[in-house]
Amino acid sequence: MTVDREGCDAPRIRRIPARFPAHVNGMTSLRAVARSMVESGVGAVLVESPLGPVGFVTAGDVIEAVSTGADPDTVWAGEIARPTPRIVRRDQHPLDVGEEMAAYRLEIVAVADEGGPLAFASALDVLGAVLRAARDPSRTPDEPQ
Repeated sequence: MTVDREGCDAPRIRRIPARFPAHVNGMTSLRAVARSMVESGVGAVLVESPLGPVGFVTAGDVIEAVSTGADPDTVWAGEIARPTPRIVRRDQHPLDVGEEMAAYRLEIVAVADEGGPLAFASALDVLGAVLRAARDPSRTPDEPQ
């Protein structure tokens, strides 16, 4: 299957679907982190400091920590945070992002949009965009069908 990448650099065309995670500080308990994920509907939070983003925590990270004995009320987001994930542009062609995620075995990427807040896209989000682009390369992947 080939995906046409012609015109993929057209300005302001949004291609990578992204969701906006909750933002927490490094001293947020794992219980509060999990609550933030549920409330935002995104399975990850961005961990910030006064200087900006320092990393992220996924639902899997919280599950792993608790299953290995971490107390969700006394272990903090900053203790289990991973470095900020690879940042991609929202207007990148989904196939390029998907290939990069596969090459580096990434489950999640941070998505930057011109002047907007940092968002996240999962491998499934990107796969959906790749499939939409393959079905109709003339339409941007986030346009309604």
